[in-house]
Amino acid sequence: MDWGRAKSVLISAFLLLNIVLGYQLWMDVRDQAQSNLDIASLSESAQRALENKRIQVTAQIPRETPMLAPIPYQHMTSSGNQPVPLQRPVDSQLIFNEDELAVQLASQIPNIGQYQYDALIAKQGIFVLHPLINNDLPLFNMNLELYYSNQKIISYTAPRFMLEQDRASKPNQEILSASTALGTVIENDLPEGAVVKDITLGYYGQTIGDNIQLAVPVWRIALESGAFYYVQGITGEVTTTPAAENEE
Repeated sequence: MDWGRAKSVLISAFLLLNIVLGYQLWMDVRDQAQSNLDIASLSESAQRALENKRIQVTAQIPRETPMLAPIPYQHMTSSGNQPVPLQRPVDSQLIFNEDELAVQLASQIPNIGQYQYDALIAKQGIFVLHPLINNDLPLFNMNLELYYSNQKIISYTAPRFMLEQDRASKPNQEILSASTALGTVIENDLPEGAVVKDITLGYYGQTIGDNIQLAVPVWRIALESGAFYYVQGITGEVTTTPAAENEE
């Protein structure tokens, strides 16, 4: 046996292992520092509630507070909305490559490129996507559902809605910050021991008339349990959906 060569291989292996472990340690320290920085953005009362209720925040807290406007839209409901079979089923793994998914389904599902996949909603045999308002933010309470079986997407159901033409007349307003929204639910709504795993900006529809709804900006706060809290970005009003409503 060439002991010199073996020794060199062992030294190289240990050096590589140390590099990997050192990188992992650096990543852990960086993530912890980022988490501490995010928590520091909460109000003092929210931080006290966080500690007293033993709530964990593993999600990064967004820092942007954009100017957004409520947007009216018409929701056309239909009874017996049955899945539409695809003429050409596609590989279900494409859901994780949304650009390629849109290319493969463009001729079969209208406006598929204007939807965004929601990995946080778990339904057996169904992928859930939300329409994008102004090609930017998801409308959380409206779903395009892709049905899959044997690793193939085989059918779908799509929502029917139309943005109102006067939407440009609604003034933009600066919405609440994500830290303010999170602080609100930590103090008033989250159960003891909750784990916040995601905070996302989007829209949520509120009924204002016959088949007329108003999409208002919200912060969606997702828990590890599967429950969602929607904090209205202008008024701070909180709406929640239990975990059971987001699973099949």
